[in-house]
Amino acid sequence: MLNSVVIVQPPLVQLNGPYPSGAYLSAFFRDFAPAGRPSFVRWIDGSNELFLSLFSRAGMEKIFSLSRLEALSLADRNERNGDAESAFQLRRYVSRERDWVSWIDGIVSILRTGDRELSHAFVRSPSVPRGARMDAFLAELGGEPSADDARMLATLALEDIADFVTVAFDGEFSLVRYAESLAMGKRNFAEVESGLGRPLVEHFVEPLFERLWDGISEEIPSDGNILFCLSVPFPGCLVNSLAVGRSIKSRWGDRAVVLMGGGYVSTELRGAVNERLFSYVDALSFDRGYGCLAELLSSFSSSSGRRPEVQRRLLCSPDMASFEREVTERLVPDYGDIDFSRYPRLADDPNPMHRLWSDGTWLKAYLAHGCYWHRCSFCDVGLDYVRSYVPVRVPSLYAGLREQALRKNVRGFHLVDEAAPPRALRDFAHENLWASRRASSEGGVVPFWGNIRFEKAFTRDLADFLSSGGLVAVSGGIEIASPEGFASVDKGIDLASLVSVCAAFKEAGILVHAYLIYGYWNEDAQGVVDAAETMRQLFAAGLVDSAFWHKFVLTRHSRVYREWQGGMHRESACGGLRPIDEEGDFANNDLRFEGERAAEKYTAGLDSALAAWMAGEGLDLPIRSWFAFPLPDPSIAPNVVDSCVAAYEAFRDGARDAPCDSGASYYWAGSEPLPVREAGGTSLLWFYLGDEIRMPVDAPIAKKIVAALRRADGPVLADTAALSRLPAKIFRHLRRHGLVKISLP
Repeated sequence: MLNSVVIVQPPLVQLNGPYPSGAYLSAFFRDFAPAGRPSFVRWIDGSNELFLSLFSRAGMEKIFSLSRLEALSLADRNERNGDAESAFQLRRYVSRERDWVSWIDGIVSILRTGDRELSHAFVRSPSVPRGARMDAFLAELGGEPSADDARMLATLALEDIADFVTVAFDGEFSLVRYAESLAMGKRNFAEVESGLGRPLVEHFVEPLFERLWDGISEEIPSDGNILFCLSVPFPGCLVNSLAVGRSIKSRWGDRAVVLMGGGYVSTELRGAVNERLFSYVDALSFDRGYGCLAELLSSFSSSSGRRPEVQRRLLCSPDMASFEREVTERLVPDYGDIDFSRYPRLADDPNPMHRLWSDGTWLKAYLAHGCYWHRCSFCDVGLDYVRSYVPVRVPSLYAGLREQALRKNVRGFHLVDEAAPPRALRDFAHENLWASRRASSEGGVVPFWGNIRFEKAFTRDLADFLSSGGLVAVSGGIEIASPEGFASVDKGIDLASLVSVCAAFKEAGILVHAYLIYGYWNEDAQGVVDAAETMRQLFAAGLVDSAFWHKFVLTRHSRVYREWQGGMHRESACGGLRPIDEEGDFANNDLRFEGERAAEKYTAGLDSALAAWMAGEGLDLPIRSWFAFPLPDPSIAPNVVDSCVAAYEAFRDGARDAPCDSGASYYWAGSEPLPVREAGGTSLLWFYLGDEIRMPVDAPIAKKIVAALRRADGPVLADTAALSRLPAKIFRHLRRHGLVKISLP
């Protein structure tokens, strides 16, 4: 009998909120498990627990007691080697140990609650400890700090003390995704297993989970097996996941069934064969997991008291495919076990788009499992998380998220799709508007943001509707930002459509972030320069708010590798694609290939240029000036983006000037029109995107306009029939100043 489930997010993932896999598993076990449904389900966010344990008074006391001698010894070595700055910083940390211990709870409190009273003292008190990041911020501030600067300063204080932990205590520690280097690219398990001896694991992770097990042991039924589900979304969670698995087995022995799943497991460990791995976990769960979990529960339910054999690799069987699809469509993530007040809200970047990832505790969900495009050549299109496209039921998802948002006092949603479908986004925004306008509704429109494809379906009309419905930002893959680059990776977009989408979002007040790739297997120096020049023009035109360049990684489950296996890409102008890695006994998805390191020379220049552009600087500098070695001039025109913007504006205006479409739906995105008496007669006044709009009309027409903009049978859509009876000139004016054409079911 398996009557207890404990879902664990091993540390460290993100700091500002829980990773969503636990919410989906909680909902599955509580609401959808078809047989042998467990009586006890608990979700533990070990990432948040470790953060609060480490960055506490007791945690800091332990860190300094264990690292003091090493820090001073390292400072002496640095000074002898001419690194006076590092020596100074280390000695300052040790010297101000009491200040760090005294202030750490206050620093975390400022990040969790705002703590305005403490903020005043934090920015001014001489007892507040300082680190290099805090020093740099204060030096650039250009004046005395105020309490309004406290959250940024507290974030930097956290990063400063994390730097000390890395240098003096555990070299694999990072504030997010601890020990990523121990797992990334490790083909053999022995290399990963060695990480279990790291100081953070011994002194913090394992003691923490012993305390957590103590806390739930009395709640777990005394009989039956306990299923532990460990989620490993990123390689940085892996070592801690093994430590958690070891702790579980030590505590509960044969009662425990330990499964490890998540994004990293599903992509990297499909071929893992090392027997030592299964001394920490019983099985690996791949892909969504609902089908195999249902079968596992059924096997325990029918086992007549005996623990059944658990397969080491759990995949959804064909018999459970329809069940898994139904669960995917209907499941609403359950955040009931999470106390969102325990999470810090970090202010780690002045860029408003970059801030979204760490600033705010968003409820995370997806509008569709998988990607509706699933053709990009670099992507893992052979795996379920990309290939298997299943849209969810938007009304029930939205209703469940809104109820939890109000109950948990979390005022935002983060849609974590591979690429949220335009239709689903439209429906989500419609639900948001409808809920906010119902007489019995609490709260207004809930802000949301998420990942998209830059495709032409995102017109200015749709962008306006999404903005009114709560969308504040989008992120999406541009990848290689040049005409040749788009074709090379098969993005399914071109530069003109990219510019149109970005322009539509920006005009609607929506922030835009771009993911970029460099070092693609067939990209030469000209390709790098052209992509960088395109991005420079996009930033200069104000079409992109932030971006990040990723170095291309070849994977076994990508389309380009599959094509290489079929005989393609063997010869080309750049020498062809030639993978050089052999299979190991552990992670085998990432592959090195001949010549890949040649692209590393572009990293510093691309990062420097991007940092400047995001700050609005260096936008007039030639691309070559960012690099310390010769590069060709861009082959694309210096005004190519401006030309695309002009084409977009002509198309946008043409669409707005079209006559009323009797078969379409319209939404009024402006404020309430008010009649205003003027010297020359009557005008209607309203506001649209912050601008005041006035339209001279006579009183009878003004009444017809106001009536047409609010359909009688619902508070969201306008009355298309009434709009079609308005004079064409008035209809065109409304279309240019707030009347959005949008089709809804």
